[in-house]
Amino acid sequence: MQKYLKNLSLYQHIDRKNFDALVKKWNMDKGVTKFKTWELTCALVTSFVLKLSSYREVELSLGIARSTFSDSLIKRSYGFYHDLCDQVLLDIYKHTFSRKIKKAVREILAIDSSEIQVHGSLFSIPFWKKKFCSGNQAAAKLHVVWNVCGEWVEDFLITPGRKNDSPVASLLKLLSGKTYVFDRAYNDLSFWYKITCAGSHFVTRLKNVPRNKMKLAIAKTKNSKRCRILYDGIYKPQKTTLLRHSHVPKDIEFRHIIYRDPETKKIFHFVTSDFKASATEIAGIYKKRWAVELLFKWLKGHLNIRYLASRSVNAVKTQLAISILVQLLLQLKKLKENFSGTLWELLRLIRSALIQVSLQQSTSPGDCRWESFTGEELTI
Repeated sequence: MQKYLKNLSLYQHIDRKNFDALVKKWNMDKGVTKFKTWELTCALVTSFVLKLSSYREVELSLGIARSTFSDSLIKRSYGFYHDLCDQVLLDIYKHTFSRKIKKAVREILAIDSSEIQVHGSLFSIPFWKKKFCSGNQAAAKLHVVWNVCGEWVEDFLITPGRKNDSPVASLLKLLSGKTYVFDRAYNDLSFWYKITCAGSHFVTRLKNVPRNKMKLAIAKTKNSKRCRILYDGIYKPQKTTLLRHSHVPKDIEFRHIIYRDPETKKIFHFVTSDFKASATEIAGIYKKRWAVELLFKWLKGHLNIRYLASRSVNAVKTQLAISILVQLLLQLKKLKENFSGTLWELLRLIRSALIQVSLQQSTSPGDCRWESFTGEELTI
């Protein structure tokens, strides 16, 4: 592990040529003479690595004035950082393909969302007020497509907390040759059809409607209590559903699997577009959906995004985009340097090294000036 302490910078994995091109595309530095976008990005990445939860902590730790840092988050467009994440993801693809890493026949991509509590002053903005709360609480929602096989974020969107998952999912980028897995919050025929049109499969669960309960009762009478697969047949959307989705072919059919977990005895109603995989394999694919829940737990625990104190919508979206950027940079660094540990172990090494450098170069808060911050002094 000691050899990794010699070079633990995350910034070196951002292509500066592409970065500068994105800065120009989004006019990020237009009218800016000091504290350029590169310096802001270095500060944001460092603040998440060190789990700095407030502007005051950023000021004390990095020497950047709170007003300067706050104004930059409000004025610099969040879209730039979304595009920057896409650029890092392309670098991950290039490195993965160059190493010829063995892949599964179909990569599994898990879709889900998680609520992030934000400053209460945002509750007055439409859709930002937190659900099921009596006070002035607000929330954002982070929607993610998680690559279960590669352990990186394929795509993400950030919306107000009261936005439903299903309509937002239609805005996500869909790739071909994948298997998308998601829970019942995305039970939308148009979304299912869009996945199949993209050349991919999906696996999800059906809601407990009377129609499925009747089918379950019949399946139980025909199978023993020890049987895992109670039913494996055709699922046809109801006519009323097809009327609401007029662009979907009327004769469309999916696969309906009723699965009984051998340990918990819990019954699952799966629906999928994959007719080739076995019913047991379909159940195993859905089980891997839990990986995206672990991602949210990782982001909230290690990068401290459970609560964001920013009072600007753009600042909230930027900070959440930076959390995704940090995850992607860690994965890219792990691939490039053949790091054998977990992402948490790599993050812990970087965090410890940054703290050591900060202690060695520390001065009194009054002597700190943001003009001198470039990110290079935090490169090890």
